[in-house]
Amino acid sequence: MSGDNNVGESVAAPESGIQAPAAAVEEKEFPASYYRFCPDRSPAPTSETRIDGMKAILTRASQMWENGKTLTVGFIDVPGTARQQQKVKDTVKEWEKYANLKFQFVTNPALAIIRVSFRKNDGSWSVIGKGALSARIRKTEPTMNLGWVEDTDFTDPEESGTILHEFGHAIGYLHEHQSPRRGEKLKLIDKVVIDWTRRTQNPPWSEEQTRQNILDIYNVSEVSNFSACDLTSIMMYFMPAEFNVQHIEIKPNNVLSPLDKAFAFLNYPFPTGAASVDPSVNLVNALNTVGITGAVRASITTEWAEGDWQGVRAEFTRWSVNQKALNDKTAAVAEREELAASVPTASPIAIN
Repeated sequence: MSGDNNVGESVAAPESGIQAPAAAVEEKEFPASYYRFCPDRSPAPTSETRIDGMKAILTRASQMWENGKTLTVGFIDVPGTARQQQKVKDTVKEWEKYANLKFQFVTNPALAIIRVSFRKNDGSWSVIGKGALSARIRKTEPTMNLGWVEDTDFTDPEESGTILHEFGHAIGYLHEHQSPRRGEKLKLIDKVVIDWTRRTQNPPWSEEQTRQNILDIYNVSEVSNFSACDLTSIMMYFMPAEFNVQHIEIKPNNVLSPLDKAFAFLNYPFPTGAASVDPSVNLVNALNTVGITGAVRASITTEWAEGDWQGVRAEFTRWSVNQKALNDKTAAVAEREELAASVPTASPIAIN
């Protein structure tokens, strides 16, 4: 659905996975919209390293906006029709239900933080969060493109999903399929994925592009506030079953998942005493949805009550990294036990 991050130097190491034999995926099995993957478009900060790729339940703290911020939005370059623009204005209200952010649409795009274009042949992509402020992006250039949003009266689910995905990037979310915890659910088969993107993307993706935007996972030290990989996240790529060893087909996600909502709510807290438009999304339910318990839950609750949103984000980071470490430890123990079980026991030597 969309594009991400910064253009820099260091690249997260690809997850090797298990390269099980698999046949090439037949394009005719899927609608044309299933082929829409997005390349990395964001400029690099001059002082930071790069995460190659994108995401939602993954956020990068340094790229997130100040809580409560009003983000100005303008239409630029190929500004689209009134109907295309209205689709954006209507759809982004969904993010405002769960995140303490506001999108304000302005008529002069040069004054906008988020500048949206509708270049038909440029796919759909967005700069991540505060990357939109980079001096490397001129005020006359878009920070987001919505090439798959059509000039029609009706906003179809795929268009809504595209807009939600791109604005998810715009508020600081990265691609879910590149989560440091992806390996707990999916083992991707490199050859199949590379072949698919070479055959289906226009123009064809190189192996490097495919690794940067799909196969590589984010370095855990460069992201914060992530949970177990959410296959239903608005930030998750569509994947044919042939992409992974588990043979799980991930269909396009066009609505915010419960985890998308919970993370938006917790990363951009509403003021104490205020509530989300959706009464089902509150502090207790959000913590339950993410699965945060114990001391970290108590700390987040305290920080929330005190209105310390930076403290809430810091506690999220600590919890996320700790969960990743615990899962890695469990996986390592299981692997050792499996290896030990596969080693034949020596037969006793008979003594005559």
